[in-house]
This record gives sequence, structure tokens and C-alpha cells, in this order.
Amino acid sequence: MQEPSCGGVGTGPVQSEDVAPGKIGWTVGVARFARDARGSTAIEYALIGSLIFLAAAGSMRIYANRMGGVYNQINAAVGQTN
Repeated sequence: MQEPSCGGVGTGPVQSEDVAPGKIGWTVGVARFARDARGSTAIEYALIGSLIFLAAAGSMRIYANRMGGVYNQINAAVGQTN
């Protein structure tokens, strides 16, 4: 299945250069990584998931800060009745 965003580029097997196995230079490795588009959808989903997590964690923190005083008042009121 081809990804619609990349037109199928990088979805096939990675072509190896004329370099001996285990002797790949860093420039060849960087170039191969830049051409390879496999997994881009998974990375996009991971970024979206992390943004959702940050929004949820931030809203829970704001909720806890604002509602802490209310819970303290309830606790004080219940403690006085005992």
C-alpha cells in the first residue's frame, strides 16, 4: 500500500549502494535515511498522540489547581461536623 503523501517514494525495499556490508559511511546512512519514507504515518500518529497527551495532562493539572481549594473547603466542612 502506498502512502498518499509521498507518492510511493520510499515504500519499496531500500536499495543498497556499492558499499561493503558493515562499511557504510555516515553520509550514505544519512542519505538512505532521508530517502526512506516508510514509517512516516506512524511518526505522524505518534506526534498527534503526544499532543493529545500533553493537552490532557495540562488540563488535568489546571483542573487540580483550581479545584484544590474547593476540596479543601469541603474537607474542612466535613471535619467540623464530626
